[in-house]
Amino acid sequence: MLLDTYQKLEKRLARLDFTSLWQGFVKRSYALYTDESMCICGKLLPKPDYFYGNTAIEYDGKMIAIWMLKPEQVETDEDLDKLAAKLVHEMFHVMQMENGESRFPHDLELIAFPLDPELVALTNRENDLLEGYADRMTSDDNVSETDRQKQLGLDAITILAKIAEIRSAMRTLSDGATINAWRAETIEGVAEYVGFKSLRQLNSELAAREVSVYVTNLRKATEALDHRRHSYYAGLLLSSLADTAGIDFNRSFASEKTLWEFIEEQVLASQDISMTRKLTLTDEELEKAHAIVDMEKTRREEKLASFQAKFPLKKPVQASICGYDPMNIMRVGDFLLSTSFLMIDQEGEKHRMFGDHLIRMKPGDFWNIEALYEAN
Repeated sequence: MLLDTYQKLEKRLARLDFTSLWQGFVKRSYALYTDESMCICGKLLPKPDYFYGNTAIEYDGKMIAIWMLKPEQVETDEDLDKLAAKLVHEMFHVMQMENGESRFPHDLELIAFPLDPELVALTNRENDLLEGYADRMTSDDNVSETDRQKQLGLDAITILAKIAEIRSAMRTLSDGATINAWRAETIEGVAEYVGFKSLRQLNSELAAREVSVYVTNLRKATEALDHRRHSYYAGLLLSSLADTAGIDFNRSFASEKTLWEFIEEQVLASQDISMTRKLTLTDEELEKAHAIVDMEKTRREEKLASFQAKFPLKKPVQASICGYDPMNIMRVGDFLLSTSFLMIDQEGEKHRMFGDHLIRMKPGDFWNIEALYEAN
């Protein structure tokens, strides 16, 4: 399966115009792998122990993209088109790292994002705007493509101006915590956009259908208060908005400004926007947001209780977190719950921890651990 899938992906990747996806972008080396084997450069080899997840990683002295292959991911031609686009996403991460990208989110801070109904309501309002744009992206209006793109560009500027007002309010309300969500958009959202553009080259009809999937995932991430997952789809749509509006969001990887900060700067320069006007939320918006926050608080409390029952023995330690799976960690007060992979540094020795783990962080600290919990 590995070799056959690799060969099919090679044919698809050969059809892509990488430079049109991003200036200076070229195809990168990649490996498909299973629990025991990998395929790289068309050769089957044993899988290295340190391969984990779907990401960009150093292998044999250089950065490559890796993908954990499952049979259900390659059942149809459309599955293979989507997998090729996902590999482009990971190849873009290789390009980011090779070019000194530094705007990575502080994930252990991001999972402690304030549980504030007003922030959720504002996010939902932004989601409405992004969904409206997504609908226009794939509309079949009876107008010429030139006229449609012109109108879409005007719409994009208007939508970005409204988002700028929303995000200004969110920045203030969260006391700056939004910066890590914006960093995640810069790293993952832009890579997702590049992957989407590659899918559009491979299969334009499939790409158009996937847009509605992105909007659904955007909504689900908000309901789960999963800010990192939300960033994939918000960043994709913001990148598309910026491109459509003719906004240059900096492609050098050298700046400390996030994708959104570049967009906001140029929108403010071209539009008359009040960044101090207080946005009024409706009772309906707040009621919906309160329900989301209450449900998530209950879910987290129940999850913590189940972990405390599973790991009742407290073991004080002097350690810090030095690696993690950002998609599978949860913060509840000063407790950290990991369900996938975690690496800790304990007195200079690094320990890998797989599966479920309960950790007590030092109060208010994002990196330093005061206790591990173990089963009886």
